[in-house]
Amino acid sequence: MAKRSLQASQSGIIQAKRAFDRRGWTQEYLAAEVGLQTRQSIWKFFSGRPVERHIFIDICFTLDLDWETIVDRAAFEPNESEPVATVPTATAAAPDGDAPVAGQESGQDLSAARSHLLTLTQAQCQLLELPLDLHQPITLAQLYTDAYLRPYQRLGHPQPAAKAPATAAVQPHSRLLVLGRPGAGKTTLLQHLALEIGANRLQGNGQTCLPVFLRLRQLALVPPAELNLQAYLSQRWLAAGLSQPQIDQLWPQGHLWLLLDGWDELPTEQHRIVTQQVQTLLDTYPGLRVLISGRSGGPMPQLNGLVTLELAEFGAQQINTFVHKWFTANGLEQGETQAQNCLQALNHPENDRLREMALTPILLHLICLVFHSSGGFPSQRSKLYQRALDLLLGQWDQQRGIYRHQPLRQVSSVDLSALLGEIAACSFAQGRVVLEAAELLGLIAKSLVRRGYQSDSPEQLWADSQTLVQVLIEHYGILSEREMGSYAFAHLSFQEYLTARHWALAALAIRRPEDWADLADHLPDARWHEVIGLTVEMVPQAETLWQALWQASQRYVIHHPELQPLLRWAQRQADQSTAAYSPVALRGFYLGLRLDQGLDLATALDSRLAVDLPPCLALDQALIHLLQRSQQWLRNPSLQTGFDLAFGLDLKPRFALADRLTTTLEQLQAQLLDALGDEAELAAWCAQAGAAWFTALQHAIAADRQWDVNGLDTASAPSLAVYYRMQRLLVDCLRHNRTFAAATVATFEQCLFGEEVQYELA
Repeated sequence: MAKRSLQASQSGIIQAKRAFDRRGWTQEYLAAEVGLQTRQSIWKFFSGRPVERHIFIDICFTLDLDWETIVDRAAFEPNESEPVATVPTATAAAPDGDAPVAGQESGQDLSAARSHLLTLTQAQCQLLELPLDLHQPITLAQLYTDAYLRPYQRLGHPQPAAKAPATAAVQPHSRLLVLGRPGAGKTTLLQHLALEIGANRLQGNGQTCLPVFLRLRQLALVPPAELNLQAYLSQRWLAAGLSQPQIDQLWPQGHLWLLLDGWDELPTEQHRIVTQQVQTLLDTYPGLRVLISGRSGGPMPQLNGLVTLELAEFGAQQINTFVHKWFTANGLEQGETQAQNCLQALNHPENDRLREMALTPILLHLICLVFHSSGGFPSQRSKLYQRALDLLLGQWDQQRGIYRHQPLRQVSSVDLSALLGEIAACSFAQGRVVLEAAELLGLIAKSLVRRGYQSDSPEQLWADSQTLVQVLIEHYGILSEREMGSYAFAHLSFQEYLTARHWALAALAIRRPEDWADLADHLPDARWHEVIGLTVEMVPQAETLWQALWQASQRYVIHHPELQPLLRWAQRQADQSTAAYSPVALRGFYLGLRLDQGLDLATALDSRLAVDLPPCLALDQALIHLLQRSQQWLRNPSLQTGFDLAFGLDLKPRFALADRLTTTLEQLQAQLLDALGDEAELAAWCAQAGAAWFTALQHAIAADRQWDVNGLDTASAPSLAVYYRMQRLLVDCLRHNRTFAAATVATFEQCLFGEEVQYELA
């Protein structure tokens, strides 16, 4: 058996000393990096003396050395009968009279714990969690493509912030939230960062950290009353072989970096509990770092000092890299040639929509799979998902000449698809990502009975349902077992698509808008937007569905009267505008400006607005931004942003302003510059005179543009953002269903963004 102690060979000592000298460290510093309280083991390591096995490996790891190339092979594999080497306790040979001191064992325990957790991180993160594996596991190293992060900004911001490589963007922040759209690669990024931290290529403030990777959906089955994040992690570490004293040392001394993946996958009732517990850990252990991932537009943890970044979409180079890696990683013949063919087809003008989908890693993964299997691309996202499911449910096996035994011959592929749709729709409606075995088996059993499945007894039906679960996991990979007795779809996007398809099939019996009420009522909930969009895309005649969605948005306005002044203001500005654009595009323009959401809503309705704004609209945009910047500065005043605001008040060089507005802006600029002249009194000026100064600016702009001041009220309310997202979805739905007649689209568009609108279809 392997020895508990290892020692370096002569050539290994030379390599280690070179690596040590390059860093310019002292032995005391290296000991601290390894987690030891004295340098005795470090001295023994460089002297070629036996060192505890886990300490030897940790020293090599810290020096970026492969321990197997450093170890003395002659002493590496002892005879079975050879006694285990022990570390000498004599101190005469130690330099400077070093001797074992109290606490050395504690430091070695901490080092051993670090080694255990690094091994656990490797096991958790080295394989990718892909929704569609081929015939072999894919490692992170095989497929990972460099990700980029940028400061999080609201949907449709006109000037996207500069992006930075993920590792560099993460490093400065001890409390970080990384957001991304579905399938953007959040889990893959956290796995990559965990491995980078474990390899000491990513540090926290120059300090070696220990990664702790956790998929938050694993907490979904823990009752809220019993949920304790620290205890949950500690139990996992005990199961991994750590002792309780080691765990007790890790929290205060281990320099832990928590990587919590999938905030949006936590049940809603657990958000507050986990937030409080993470905050308590951060307050209790000042050296603790935390990185959380979640969906853009979804729930966000409210932690003190939390910085929010967003995963940037893939660029052209990242797409090229990913495609080449994909075909190579899957061991396909002529992988490079197939990758080039895929990219050539992807860049063809007729595949513009598909190329936009390729900006998201999960969809690019599906694109590669579909391209390899058929050489063609569908034109709609729902069709791509359907092709993927077809492959999972048998086509891929057939193409490889694999014929699996089907244990339940009564269940056809059609039944299987319908069953999956029912499971997805039911669980999604309940807000569930993970289902307990009893819930899942109950849903399957009921679905089988509805389809006339014959079984000898209830017990046999239950057993057949269990068999079907194993088929879906082992044969098709559509479901996965997350923990013992809990299951989920391999990716949330599949659950969303199958839910949408379930609704689309229900449309065969729907004739009136009110029949869609159960789905349309979810319009304010951002979690349902992907499902609604896919449903509209798949329904053959979606007019009644779109009408139901529009009626739901109108009801939302009625129930939130704070929206009405904004809509009246946007309507009035559009009616009075002389710009040659459709009224609905102009309403979208002013709505986006007022809510600081940019021009994406307006340009979706009239692409000309993305090219060059006419002077009247450009001036309105500048004045609205001036009001927004002014209020933001008054809430958080500083000299630099104050001077930027003062210079921004000088609009005369860019626009032809009325004399009265020019004079007022000059006066307000002078007042602001006077206030900025005394930094010590700046906060007091903002508190005492800031409101009056802002009101004067607001009234001057309103008088010049003949705007209702109430429409310029910059007070924010959650309903404003919810309403904007609803309208953006309604516009997208008009674009995604190819069966809408042009006249119908025009009629529907004209009733958007209004307080109370009636319409009639031609």
